[in-house]
Amino acid sequence: MKFSVLAALSLSALASARPGLKRRASGSSFVLQNGIDAINQNNEFKTLTSSSSCTSGDACVNSQFAQCVSGSYVLTPCGSSLICAALPLVNSAGTSITCTTQADVDARIAATGATANSTTTTSTSAAPSGTATTNSTGSTNSSTSDSGAQSSLTLLSSLVASNFAQNGQNTNTSEAGEVASLTSTNNFINFCATLPNLPNTNGQQVKNGSCNPAPMGAIPSTSNMPSAKFVSPANMDVVPANTTFQVTLAIKGIETGFFVNADTNYFAAPQQVDSTSGQIKGHSHIVIEALSSLSQTTPTDPTKFAFFLGLNSKADGKGQLYANVTGGLPEGAYKMSTINTAMNHQPVLVPVAQHGSLDDAIYFTVVAAGTNGTTTTTTSIN
Repeated sequence: MKFSVLAALSLSALASARPGLKRRASGSSFVLQNGIDAINQNNEFKTLTSSSSCTSGDACVNSQFAQCVSGSYVLTPCGSSLICAALPLVNSAGTSITCTTQADVDARIAATGATANSTTTTSTSAAPSGTATTNSTGSTNSSTSDSGAQSSLTLLSSLVASNFAQNGQNTNTSEAGEVASLTSTNNFINFCATLPNLPNTNGQQVKNGSCNPAPMGAIPSTSNMPSAKFVSPANMDVVPANTTFQVTLAIKGIETGFFVNADTNYFAAPQQVDSTSGQIKGHSHIVIEALSSLSQTTPTDPTKFAFFLGLNSKADGKGQLYANVTGGLPEGAYKMSTINTAMNHQPVLVPVAQHGSLDDAIYFTVVAAGTNGTTTTTTSIN
């Protein structure tokens, strides 16, 4: 929802309500929405400072009325005991920005039935112009420290990704055989509603399928893409059967040691990047799958594995993680792979499509104890 006010030059005029741009609505269905929009706008105003940049429109900054002039806010103090705030309109859809009392703000919003936990929303509010900061690609992102924005049920206009409205079929970079992308003008925020037969993932590991509404999250730079390599066993090693052995994994480009409860928060939050290192905050796993032979060419069954373990610790000073395969493995041929993931267990996401493997895989043989293999037998733990 876009909002603006008729700016006045005197304090007395500032203390009166200023009508915002009205949204079309039928009957009184706009009343609750007006209250929700007012709550969201007031939360967004809390993120602004006198040095915030803007493009157009008016807002409230430090309880003062703020006009956007030449990319910066010009502040005018409200009268004694008054604050600047967004108020829900009464007779039509929309809000107004005005100088008033906190008691008036609370009463007007309460009269709409809206609360901080309201769940009804029918439109997308435009964020105050100053809530956005420009990143290196020229797009804008709102401050993630704003608790109001994180509890809001509306999409900030500064976060709308305009390229999501393109299906990729009308560009000079299209390749033969490319299919059209799904498109959206609201960042797919309600995409799961288009799949009514699938439940929300909701932090659960839903084996029959689900739809996950969480955003993908922070993407690292190309210089911070993770990578891993098995140190031991090495590729084509021979391991004694039914004997505990240690797996050593060298890993880089990821802040290890970060994992959440996989039973309640699986895929339940965006990927996060460490503010200092710029690396993904996450962890790794190893999985060992049995093969019919080292020359097997048929795909394995992902539902079946001989060993699986999350490497939840932080890598040591050598950049290595360790795991014990207690009791070892029966004789046979095996494939061992890494699964590098973000904190909420989703596979790591990186900034470019063309990149080296983010994971490692090796093949090894397990033979009866005392049997000589064709390569060096890996060190076991007795």
